[in-house]
Amino acid sequence: MHYSHTRWIIKLIIVLLFITILPFQSSELYAQRSSSSKSVAKKKKTSKKSSSKKKKSSSRKKSSSKKKSKGKKKKSVKASPQAKKYLNRAKKRYKAKKYKAALGDFKKAHKLSPSKTTSSYISKINGILKKGSRVKISSIKEKKPTLSAMQLAGELYDLNNDLIDSRRKMGRAMKYIAPRKQRQITSLESRPTYSTVDFEQAADRAPDDLRIQRQLALHYEVNGSWSKAKDVYLRQVAKHYSNPDAHFYLGSLYEKMGDYQKARQSYEEALDLDPNHKGTLDAMAIKVKGSPALKMSRQVLVRTASKAPDGPAKKLTLIHEKINDNKYDEAISMANQAIESYPDQNGFIYLQATAYTELGEIDLAKASFQRSIKMDPKHKQSHLGLANLYYNMGKYIYAALSFGDVVYLDSQHRDARYMQGLSYFNAQEWGLAASVWEDLLHYQNQHPLVRNLLPQAYYILAVEYNRLGEPGLGRTSFEKALSVNSNSYAWLPGAFRSLGRFYQDKTMYKESLSAFQEVLELRPNDSSAYTGMGVTYWKMNEYQLAKAAWNRSLQINPEDNDAKGWLILSKRLGS
Repeated sequence: MHYSHTRWIIKLIIVLLFITILPFQSSELYAQRSSSSKSVAKKKKTSKKSSSKKKKSSSRKKSSSKKKSKGKKKKSVKASPQAKKYLNRAKKRYKAKKYKAALGDFKKAHKLSPSKTTSSYISKINGILKKGSRVKISSIKEKKPTLSAMQLAGELYDLNNDLIDSRRKMGRAMKYIAPRKQRQITSLESRPTYSTVDFEQAADRAPDDLRIQRQLALHYEVNGSWSKAKDVYLRQVAKHYSNPDAHFYLGSLYEKMGDYQKARQSYEEALDLDPNHKGTLDAMAIKVKGSPALKMSRQVLVRTASKAPDGPAKKLTLIHEKINDNKYDEAISMANQAIESYPDQNGFIYLQATAYTELGEIDLAKASFQRSIKMDPKHKQSHLGLANLYYNMGKYIYAALSFGDVVYLDSQHRDARYMQGLSYFNAQEWGLAASVWEDLLHYQNQHPLVRNLLPQAYYILAVEYNRLGEPGLGRTSFEKALSVNSNSYAWLPGAFRSLGRFYQDKTMYKESLSAFQEVLELRPNDSSAYTGMGVTYWKMNEYQLAKAAWNRSLQINPEDNDAKGWLILSKRLGS
């Protein structure tokens, strides 16, 4: 018991001692910390004072060194003019962050007249390049060469390497070639091509099938094997003499070959078997003024009408006569009645569309042509009528597409190919026009109009490629233009006129004026160039200059109706 009391007493004494000693130690530690922080602050103050003293001394040293260097510069020999030229250009490029170009100029200046400034710049630039700075090294863009007709025509479009660093895409000019590639791909996917052997094998397997024999004969026609096609049709007429289709196919072949007498005999046989034969009557309906087969079709229709006075042949003959006598309203009313009586005869719809066209009822004519095409998608004359209608309306893209349908139905139709290219050319689709006319030259190598217009399309492509930063493609296009027609003087003024109008539509008036001026350099008395220049001035609100250009055009050519029209318009507007 006594032992336990003593133990508790000892514990109490230890606790009391701990309580009394702890505040003393904490105050001592606090004093030590405060003294250490004061000493650190004193050290910082002294370091700041010493650094400021060092800065002052260094600035004094720098100023003294600058003064010395200035004095030395005054004593040094002046740099040569060529060294100054390199030095000034190097500093400009250095400020523009064109470090590689600046480095070359500084080195040239240092070789001519060594100095500390050039050496310091050289070391700085080397340091920047070694560190791999993220500063973009801008390429040296030289000014684009100005277009000149004499340079382009005389030196075969000698484009230099001014735009080699440019990696921009062709933009709109790429559209001129891209559609052609897409068209080739889709045609390969959707229309598998069959060889002559394939058609012949199919015909051998079905010698009595008139439809398959017709496909073989058409294949021979497309390839120009007229005698083989004729043999096929003659065999089918012998086998299927009571079928009017066989006689109609043979008559259409004779008509394509230009043998209208034999064609008339075959058509008459077809209508003798069926006076309402749709194919023959439709073929007779499309023979209008200017067609060499007009006389033949009249003879066929008159003969058939006499044998069947109430049939469609009689009505077709009467409608033809009304159209030829310029009685278009009567022809339209008769065609409407015939369409009600014979709704399956496409020839009446075609004649109705023709009469509407002659009357100037464009919308009604277009609707009739489209109705005829819907009834018979292979009706070539309806496609051709619609294409001419679009062309006269100024809808050149739609005209080109319709002419393309004619070419698809008849690949030998050269006029349709030419008009398709001309429609694309007027629509300012230069690449598409060039591709169409290239194909036409395979059928008619010496087409005079294409030999003049195709180089213009290539030349405009060359200018556009060059403008969009593709000088290589520009050179190729110009070489193609010269390969078609090496006499550039014959087609180059026309190309510049087209360029002037093209830039007018794009509101690039300066480029338009320069194009028309190039025409006048080649042909100083070109009235159309002055007319086009006047239109450009008018769109620029330079009315007095526009009037002067139109008056000059009328001095050269008093029959220039475009210039007359613009002058009349300017007077009405009072400008």
